Amino acid sequence: MSMIRLSLLSTLALLLILPATHAQELVLETDDRRIYATEGEYAFYREMLESAIGDEGLVINAVGNIATMLERTGADLGGETLYLHGESLEFCSAVYSRRMMEADPHSIVFCPYVIAIYELAAEPDTIYIGYQRVPIVGDEASRKALQDVEDLIDRITNNAMAF
Repeated sequence: MSMIRLSLLSTLALLLILPATHAQELVLETDDRRIYATEGEYAFYREMLESAIGDEGLVINAVGNIATMLERTGADLGGETLYLHGESLEFCSAVYSRRMMEADPHSIVFCPYVIAIYELAAEPDTIYIGYQRVPIVGDEASRKALQDVEDLIDRITNNAMAF
């Protein structure tokens, strides 16, 4: 067998055994929110988001089961199914929050941090991960601390979708 043919067969074999990776895409960016999307399974990206939060040394304080609540109340309110899955993960960082609140004690309103992960009923296998943007306000120290929080949340989001 020729070397070119062996090389081609080896490449094809690798493509078959390696997991497919999906590129994340920034699908919405406004002053108040940033949302990314990728193709894949909800459970996988939910686990990756949990891991990305933990990788920063942070602990999830609460999980909001938003899709479940909407499904449960939908029959009484006459609504259609919006989400196949949808949760918000709430967490905080003592380090980032302390810096933020030492710069401006009124920044307590920006804590805890929340990242939502969801799959729309109309778009199965498209997984969205997004968050409310942190407003960069106040004096120089406050703006720096708030930007650091924004960067942390965005880093967690991107790390969760990097697989």
